[in-house]
Formats: sequence, structure tokens, C-alpha cells
Amino acid sequence: MSINKKTGRRHSSRSEGNHALELFTGRYEFIRLFARYLNSDLPHEQILFFYGDGGNGKSLLLRFLRTRCCKRFPKDIWQQLETKSDAEVVEYIDKLADSRDFVTVISVIHDFGQQPRGDDQPQDPFYGLLMLRRNLANAAKALGYRLHFPLYDFACVWYLHQQGKLTRERIRDIFPQEELELLNELVEILSGIPGVGLAKAVLGIFSKCLSQGFTVLQRKWRVNEDDVRTIQAMEPDSELIDELPRLFAADLNAAMKQPEAPPRIVLFFDTHEAFWGQERHLTGQLRFQRDEWLRYLVGEVELSAGIMVVVSGREQPRWDEASRFNIPARFIDTQLISHFSAMDADTYLRRARIEDAKLREAIVTYASVGPGQVHPFYLGLCADVVWQAQQRGQNLTSADFRTAVDANQKPKELIERLLRYVERDIEYAVHALSACRAFNYELYRQLGTALEFDVSKPDFEILTEFSFVWNDQRQGENWYRIHDLLRRLDDEINNPKTRQAHVMLEKYYRARRDIAEAIYHTNRLDWEQGLEEWIEVFEQALKLSRYDQCRILLEIRNELSIKSDFHLGSVSQFEGDYFVQLARHAEAKQEYLEAIATYDHSLALAPDDHEILNNKGNALQSLGDVYTKLAQHPQALDAYTQALAAYNSSLAFEPDYIYALNNKGTVLQRLGDLQTRLAQYPQALVSYSEAIASYNHSLVISPNYNEVLNNKGIALQKLGDLQTKLAQNPQALQSYEQAITSYNSALKIDPDYTYALNNQGLVLQRLGDLQAKLTQHPQALKSYEQAINTYNNALALAPDYIYALNNKGLALQRLGDLQTKVVQPRQALISYSQAITTHDSALSLAPNDICALNNKAIALQRLGYLHVKLEQYPQALESYSQAIATYDHALTLAPDYIYALNNKGIALQKLGYLQTQLEKYPLALASYREAIATYNRALTIAPDDVYALNNKGAVLQRLGYLQTKLAKYQQALKSYLDAIASYNSSLSLAPDDICALNNKASALSCLGDLYDELSQNTEAMEYWQAALSVFSRCLDIAPSDEYIRNLRDQLQAFVNNLKVRKFLVD
Repeated sequence: MSINKKTGRRHSSRSEGNHALELFTGRYEFIRLFARYLNSDLPHEQILFFYGDGGNGKSLLLRFLRTRCCKRFPKDIWQQLETKSDAEVVEYIDKLADSRDFVTVISVIHDFGQQPRGDDQPQDPFYGLLMLRRNLANAAKALGYRLHFPLYDFACVWYLHQQGKLTRERIRDIFPQEELELLNELVEILSGIPGVGLAKAVLGIFSKCLSQGFTVLQRKWRVNEDDVRTIQAMEPDSELIDELPRLFAADLNAAMKQPEAPPRIVLFFDTHEAFWGQERHLTGQLRFQRDEWLRYLVGEVELSAGIMVVVSGREQPRWDEASRFNIPARFIDTQLISHFSAMDADTYLRRARIEDAKLREAIVTYASVGPGQVHPFYLGLCADVVWQAQQRGQNLTSADFRTAVDANQKPKELIERLLRYVERDIEYAVHALSACRAFNYELYRQLGTALEFDVSKPDFEILTEFSFVWNDQRQGENWYRIHDLLRRLDDEINNPKTRQAHVMLEKYYRARRDIAEAIYHTNRLDWEQGLEEWIEVFEQALKLSRYDQCRILLEIRNELSIKSDFHLGSVSQFEGDYFVQLARHAEAKQEYLEAIATYDHSLALAPDDHEILNNKGNALQSLGDVYTKLAQHPQALDAYTQALAAYNSSLAFEPDYIYALNNKGTVLQRLGDLQTRLAQYPQALVSYSEAIASYNHSLVISPNYNEVLNNKGIALQKLGDLQTKLAQNPQALQSYEQAITSYNSALKIDPDYTYALNNQGLVLQRLGDLQAKLTQHPQALKSYEQAINTYNNALALAPDYIYALNNKGLALQRLGDLQTKVVQPRQALISYSQAITTHDSALSLAPNDICALNNKAIALQRLGYLHVKLEQYPQALESYSQAIATYDHALTLAPDYIYALNNKGIALQKLGYLQTQLEKYPLALASYREAIATYNRALTIAPDDVYALNNKGAVLQRLGYLQTKLAKYQQALKSYLDAIASYNSSLSLAPDDICALNNKASALSCLGDLYDELSQNTEAMEYWQAALSVFSRCLDIAPSDEYIRNLRDQLQAFVNNLKVRKFLVD
């Protein structure tokens, strides 16, 4: 049984390679403990966790255990060994045991410290598990076993399918070769079989490809179609990704129950502390989120089934403190790995062929950091010094190690002494290569050519045999890296040879267009300059939706030198922005929370630092934006409120701090947007007014500050939008005019200010919308044309300005809407086509820009509507289908992109309505149901999204209309009631939402019509009266809304007429 079930909790040198293992010394008690775990009749039901300071050999211990000690002996041999001393047990296991007397146990090492590269991302909850799965399969295969992970593999394939990343090539890259037959069949059925029959087809493939193994899996775990359906039903990024460790563990547990199962499996996890990198200060849930998937995995594997888990890290685990996937301390056997004892150190030196006893004694004393505590890294360096001196014909004596050196200076002193005994070219190479994140012979040769030191194969072999040179398997065969202690030492002393290498490598990688590596070396030469370039390049890549470049930059993020919490918080904010753009909301929240925690850490030391308070406000504002996207309104309100408090604190220390004043205005505007969304109109009006006041305060201090003028224009535009919504049309016109004036002021200062041009185009577009609503069609046409010209001016200055391209496309789309409305179909067709072309221009620059894809789909959708008006039905069907396909493209990139989900639902609703007109009723029913499913998917991500609730109500209402037409009255009745329930859910969140109130009134009226058709006159009249009441409620909120007033008056006249007729009949 797993830990989680028991507790009920489910939520190649001297230091690496064969030579290092030959020198491996001591640690007898830990090796014996490991062997006892491995050879006991009943498996130990604890996780073995080795912890201790860096550089004391934990990683080497794990490799020794894996390569030399993963041996399971017969019971009689093990019982004899239990009577022996620790040293005797280790010697037997390592050297004396006959291969016929033991069974080699499947084992794998997963190193969290390995730097991400491509699909090898050891800390990632998706790719890290896949790495473990591949390596475990290969280790099993080498020993004649085959481990199957059918449910886990299907879950991964389904996840990729949902992300739009499922191809045969992708499968081949990330899964073991022996599973490709099964997985390719899964790919085939996912592309061809509808969801209803998918579960059965998946089980058929399992049965065909796994034969006996799957039979056992079904018997032991009762795997059935429901398991497959459960995986299908999970939301990919908020549910399925979290459950992958459990599915992996479940398959591994089942594998251990097969008749031919291996006797034991050992999972080694190294460098646990790498999850936190430079952010060791994180506390609480933020800390525990980092290794959450590891805790879930090791908590789910059944240790009692013979699965051993061994972990190493610098600190004791605190897994019993986690709120999710908690592992109680009683299930963890923690073992402190300290430094060598004097005896073990002496043994190491003898194995290194240092025969002189006095010399060994002097070295042990020199390498000691306390009584009986010999530092393994220092000891290895001392052995290197002796060995290298011997190569030069010099035999060192104990006198050479009698000089007392401060402990902190020992590495530096030892390296200097070591390099005295090598050729100067090798000495130069060591310091030059310490600049490399990793190196091979070719890079060594390039450095030699550029820095003018001689290179040769023999010299390369000598330097790769030093104890501080490690194999770097992450890069492939024959790649190496200098030990981090030496690299850090060269950085700290600003070694001129290392700096020269950084200069050369920076140019080398720029010439190869490997910008991430170039930035790393710039950062090492000047940490702030390198970090600023990282931020600049990352921001530009994000702006152009170059997500692959963002990912590569994130891979080097943990190796950058970031010497202030302020900058560390800034980097976390940019990571959050990246995840937001991909609609990966959980990761975005985590990054913003980490940024906030980092700023709080700084503020604990400097509580009156107004710049840090300002940045904390920015992170809180971004966090609020994520909560708003997820319709987590109370959390969003809290985040915005905290952001406002942070800005106010900053201003309390520095009242004229222009950035805080500007950002305060921005968060007040975001707060107003949220309040508008929740139909809290009076509060929203106050927030927008306060935002404008904050900008005005800024402009008193700095009248020519363009960004503030630009942001003031945005706030005035948002105010105008709200006034338009409330049918306060004169006030809205005034707000839009003031916004235009604010942008003109910014452009007077800087005519090339593209942000102001872009936003001026937006407000002209909104002005056109209002004029169109007021049937001021000539003025609206002029406003749309001015908006398009303004965007063209911005694009003349910045042709690749994606936001301007996107917004120009939207303005052309609105122009097409107006031309459709005033019956100018030819002009409308041109406008829609130009809008689509403009969005395509944006997509040519940023093919993965989900906003551009969403906007293009909207234009296609509007084009479809125009074709319907022109009775061009085949073209309309094609346009709607293209719109839906474009939304799907956006959703493959960002499955949680709620705007695309909402808009896809609208497109499906429009398609269903057209199919109803064409009397293609089965197709129409299918379109409406798919639209409802799409809104439900949005509501799974954001249960309180008022737009999704409102739109779901609208499509249910359409469905009810069609069912009435088909005389399916009971179904229609249910659809209308479900529509009203959806509107009520929306109104429970935003009681004064005019759109939801209007739609509810319409649904009540339709329900009345249905009862009238069924001759249930009393019920019909009740629903019509209810509709009239809701229409009147709308007019209480927006008394100037003529559209709603007309609807109400028409229904009132109809009801009055019925009453008159009834009176006359009576």
C-alpha cells in the first residue's frame, strides 16, 4: 500500500565516472543501510533520504549505490552478511560477490540539478516524469524486463492531444522505442474516433499490445472504460497535469504485481534542493509547490511492493508541513551525510596511491574543516596536487601541506598549487573552461585558438581527469563541466583568464545566433547588463509570441547571476507574463506569488524602499489580472486592493514618485474593469474617476510624461465604455473626446509615440461603436476610418507592431459590421477581407499569437454572418467552419484561453442557427450542444465567468427554440429553464448586468410563447409578466436604453392586447 493510501492523503574523472567510483571510500553505514532495505524479505516502507552540505559526496554516493550495490542476494547469503561488520558487507557487495549469487536490481537516477535541454526537463511535472519513464524503461530493458505504463502513457498522449501537440514525431521523441506501436495506434484513434467510442477503442489497443500484462492490470486495478473517460474528462492544465504522478505510480505498482515482475526497483532522486535554485527563502505553499509532483509520486508508489525511493539533497525534507500531498515524517528515513572521517580520508588517499603515511596525515589535517571532519572536495584536490606533481617528477612531502590556510581560502589555494604542476596551457585552459556551462573538445579547441593557448588531445585528457572536472551527460557523450565550486571561485576573484573566456564565448555564441548562451556570458561579465538583456530579449520574444525562444531563455534562468531580490522578483514577473500569454494560469499565479514573496523578503530588510513597494504592487496587479481571467472575483479584488495599498505605501515614502502614481492609476482602472464585469457600476465609476485623478496628480509633477498621458486616455476610454453600457450617451461621448485629447497631448510631445497612436485608434473605434448604436452612421464611418488611419500611422513607424495590427483588424471588422447594418454588402466584404488579411499579417510575425488567432476567428465569424444576410449559405458555412478551426488553433496553444472558448461557443451558436434556417436540424442540434460543451469547458476553468454563463444561457435559449420548432416540447421546456438558470447564475455574481437581465427577459418571453403554443394560457401569462418585470429592471439601471425599452413596449402591447381579447371573449 502507498504512503498516500495509508495516510489518506492524496491531494569520468576523479569525481565522476569509473575512476571516481574506484576511489570511492567510506560511507559504509549508509551502504549497509541501503543494502538492508534492498535485501529484506519484507520491503521497508520508508523513503531513504540522504542530506548534507554541498560538495560532500552525496551525488557520488547515489551513483556508487546504483552502479555497485543494486544487488539482491539469496536469503541465506544476506543472513550471513548481516553478521559481518559494515566494511565487510560493503567489500563483499562491491568486490567479492559472484555474479551468480545475486540478481541485479532495476534502478534509475533522476537528477533535478540537470539543466533543462529540449525535452529533458527534470523538474517539470510533465517532461520530468517522462524522463523518468524513459530511463526506467531503458534500465528495465537492459535487464530483460519490460515495464508497461498504459494509463499513464494514455494520459500523456491525451494531454498532448488536448494541447494540439500530438504527432507521431513527438511520440517518437519522448517515449521509449518499444512502446511506439501502442502509442502510434493511440494517435491514430484520437484523430479518427469520436469521443463516445474512444474509451472502448483505447482498451482494445491495450489488450492487443500488452496481452498478459494488461490482463493483470485489469485484474489487480480493475482498469476499465471509466478510467479512460475519467482521464478524458480532466481539464489538461489544472487537473490532468496534477494527476500524472498518481497514474505513473499506479502503473508502476501494477507492474510489480505481474507474475514475472522484478524483485525490486530503485528510484534514485538527486539534488533535491535544485527545485528552489536561488529562491531558498520561499516559505509556505510557494515552497511546497515546487516539488509537489515528486511528493505525489513517491507518496503513491507502493513501497511494500518492492519499490525503493532514495533521495539526496542539502536539507532535510519538510514534506510533513505541506498542505497538499503531505508525507508524514514517520515515512522518511533521514540520514545525515557529513564529511569524511580521518580514517576514511586516509583510505581514500591510499586508494589514490599516495604511499607516504606522513604525507597522507598532513593532507588529512590540511583538508579538515573541523575535528574528525575532512572535506571530500578538498581531499580530492589535494590528491590531484600530489598526482600532478608526480607527473612533473616532483614528489611532495608532508611539509608541503603544513601551511595553515583559512578554510574559505582552501579551494583557491589548492587550485593554485595544483596548477603549478601542469603546463601553463593546461592552467590557462582550466580557468578558461570554467567560464563554460559545459564543454567538449571542440569548444576547448575554439577557446585555445581565440585566447592563444596551445591545445592538444593529451592535454585535454589530462585536464578531464582532474577531480574538479565532471562528466556532463545532459549534453551527450564526451561533454564535461568544471565543478561549481571552482567556477564560483573564478567568478568571485574575477579571474582575468575566465573573463577573457566569457568575452570570447559571448561573441562565439552570438555568431552562432545562440542568444541565450550569449546572454549567460554577458551576465557573467556584468550581471546587471546580462540580466537587462535577458529581460529585453524575453519581453520582445513574448511580444512576438516566440514561445520557443522564451523557453530557451527560461532554461538558463537558474544559472544567471541575480544579485538582488529586486531583480529576482522582476524575472519572476516576466515568467508569470509568459505563462499568462499561454493561458497557463496555475504557473502564472505561482510566478507572481514568488515575485511578491521575493519583494516581501526585500521589504523585511528595507521596509521604506519605495521602488520595491512599487514593484510589489505591479506583481499584485498582475496576479489580480490572472484571478480576473479565471473569474475568481474575490481573489482578484483582494489582489488589486493589496496592489493599491503597496502603491500608497510607496507614495507615503516618496509622494512624488511618478511610477507609483502611474501604476496606482492603472490598478484603479483594472479595479474599475472588474467592478464593471460584476455590474457594480457605481463603484466602477468611482474607480475610473480615481484612476484619472491619480494620472492628473502625476501630470502636475511631470506634465510631459507620455506614459501617464497615454494611460489617462485608456482610463477615460474605459469610463466611456461603462457610460455607453449604461446608455449615458452624452457623458460617454465626452469621455471619448477627453481620451482623444489626452492621446493628442502625448503625440504633441512625441509624434512617434506608437502606444498613444495605437490607443487613440482604439478610442476612435469605441467612439464609432457608440455613434453606430445611436444610428449616427456617417459619423461612425468617419470614426472607424480615422481609427484605421491612426493604426496605419503607428504601423508606418513600427511595421511589426502586433498590437496595432490586431487592433486595425478589429477596426476593419467593426467597419464591416456597420457596412452590413447600412446595407453596403460589397464594402462590408472588402472590410472583412482586409481585417482577415491584417490579422494574417500579425500571425506572419507571431504565428502563435493567440490574441491574433482569436481576432481573426471573430472576423471570419462576422464574414459568415454577412454571407447569411446575402443568402450565400455555402460561403457562410465555410466562414463559420474556418472561424471554429481558428479558435481551435488558439486553444491548442492555450487550452485555458477563456476568450477563445467563449467566442468559439458564439461561432457554434451562429452555425447552429444557420443550420436551423437551412432545415439541417440534426446538425444544428449538434452545433448547439457543442457550443454548450464549450461554455461548460470555460466554466470548468472559471466557474464564475459571467460572460460564459450569459452566453451559455443564450445558446440554451436557441436550442429551446429549435426543439419547439421540432415539437420536442419537454426538451424545449428544459432548455429554456436551463437558460434562465444560467442567466440567474450570472446575475447572482453581477445583479445589475444589463445584458444578462435583457437575455433573461427574452428567455422568459420565449417560455411564455411555448406555454401559449401548448395552450397553457395561465403559465404563458405568468412568464410574459415576469419578462416585463425584468425588462423594467433593465430600464431602472439604464433608463436611456431605447433597444430594451422597445422590447418591453412590444411585449407589453402584446400582453395588453391578449387581455383585451380575453375580456371581450368573457
